[in-house]
Amino acid sequence: MNQGFQDFIKNAKDFISRHANIFCILSLILFSYLFLFLNLGAYRLIDIDETRYVNIAGKMFLNGDFITPYLNFEPFLEKPPLFYWLIVLLYKLTGSTSEFISRFPTALSCTVMIFATYFFGKKAVGSKIFGLVSAFILLSSIWIVLFSHIAILDMGFTALCTLSIYSAIITLFDVKEENKKYFWYLAYFFMGLSVLQKGLIGIIIPIMVTALTFLAFRRGKELFKPSFIIPGVIIFLIVALPWHIAAYIANGDIFIQDYFVKHHFARFLNSSLGINRKQPFLFYIPVLLIAFIPWVFSFISVLIRGVKALIKDFRATKSFKQILSNDTNDRKLIVFASIYFLSILLFFSVSSTKLPTYILPLFPAVSLITGYYWWGYIADNKFEKGIKISTVVSSIFFILLGICGTVMLNFTPENSLIYVQNADSFRILMSSWLIVISLITILCIISKNRSLLFIANVILMLGVTIITSGKIFNYVTTFGQTELENYADRAQMVSDSKLVAFGTGKKYSILNKYNGKVYYITNINNNGFNELNNLIKEAKKQGAPVYLIIKKKKKYPSEIMDKFKKLEDGTKYDLYIK
Repeated sequence: MNQGFQDFIKNAKDFISRHANIFCILSLILFSYLFLFLNLGAYRLIDIDETRYVNIAGKMFLNGDFITPYLNFEPFLEKPPLFYWLIVLLYKLTGSTSEFISRFPTALSCTVMIFATYFFGKKAVGSKIFGLVSAFILLSSIWIVLFSHIAILDMGFTALCTLSIYSAIITLFDVKEENKKYFWYLAYFFMGLSVLQKGLIGIIIPIMVTALTFLAFRRGKELFKPSFIIPGVIIFLIVALPWHIAAYIANGDIFIQDYFVKHHFARFLNSSLGINRKQPFLFYIPVLLIAFIPWVFSFISVLIRGVKALIKDFRATKSFKQILSNDTNDRKLIVFASIYFLSILLFFSVSSTKLPTYILPLFPAVSLITGYYWWGYIADNKFEKGIKISTVVSSIFFILLGICGTVMLNFTPENSLIYVQNADSFRILMSSWLIVISLITILCIISKNRSLLFIANVILMLGVTIITSGKIFNYVTTFGQTELENYADRAQMVSDSKLVAFGTGKKYSILNKYNGKVYYITNINNNGFNELNNLIKEAKKQGAPVYLIIKKKKKYPSEIMDKFKKLEDGTKYDLYIK
């Protein structure tokens, strides 16, 4: 019986080896579903950018205007419309406007990026295992998992930029000369789509990464080859230009001012002129350390090893010629991925406006770099010391995290900000999972099971994703969003009512429950008070009630508040009526 089982295992391994590509693709399909689509509709739209973008798409679905996006009955010209178009298309195809359908384009674009990374890695170095390892590292990184579950533009933009970059860079590898032009056409096509997704940054990132890579390999002339660039530019313009022309015709100079000046150049040069998101130069370093969990410890090990190699090569050659050598596909890949990572990190670090989602486009690069490290370890037992040390550090980190989660059970009261429904069972499950899988990774090191060690890290993040999906996102909505939606729902039941959000910020979750125009008065000062008084006078003439949402623990003049009667006393917001 034992011999029969051994024969079965041997035959299974032989079968998988003969059909490796199919099994790689099937495994990516399965894990992409588990990581990205499972529980995708299990929580409400979230007051980050999600409520804003989905409301814009919903309004476009209803009014049929596919040129000018509208938010709260006003033109919203900050971003191009591709993301809204995709959501509207799904609304029409499925007949549903559910949260799952609204988020589907984000998860789908992430899936496409995962598969693109697999095929690029496989083609670049001629190894399915390298492509698969890099794709799984990208798929299981916490930032990718997190933002693939939210209906925002950044994930789709990242995927399109990645496709554009991969299409151009693959021509540096073993691609037949007569086929290179087709990859370049794809690069320009995806660059056009990335512009339609998020604007001119969709030109800058692909061109920056591609040009620096070709220049590093002393092949800059290929960038301007007429058979590549002329048809490519035509393809790009056909994709990206028509909407920009139509939007200018529909909106005039305000489109130029709002779209180009304020939300492109002002954001980059001076955040105070754009959206006031100024951060220090090194802002993205701690963000990346968190965002690339659980692989960040391996990536740090790669960086240390890479810096040592750079110093050693420079001392030996007194130049960077050997460092930028492209004599093998392996070296070309590492140089490309390093340029890819560093150029995007530097670009967004220089930018005045910084948000944590902006560095999503560098994740394919760090996944390729870290994937090469793990591939060498799994296939040839290279980099053993670095992998073992980084894995032990990672395991200790997660074990301590699990222990901290367990200890918190005794110190978290129900009225705490970090208390969630069923918190005790949730923390026990999460803490146990972190501790058990971390111990398994240590056992894999001891038993020298290299493949299982990698799989254990993926399974660790898969468990975290399944356990937390829905719970964490629903938890985020408890910070006042539930109250806002309830208040908006109450105002909606009264015809011709006016709803004012005074000093709350632009919380677009209110639009989830209120079909009319919401008056957002963000400044609690004399200008804000005057605007509120004018609204009260206008409503009085129309005989319409005014519902007022205010933030608790803020001081408001008695001459304003005396005009209103409190309807509901909330935890973060209160509702009044006039």
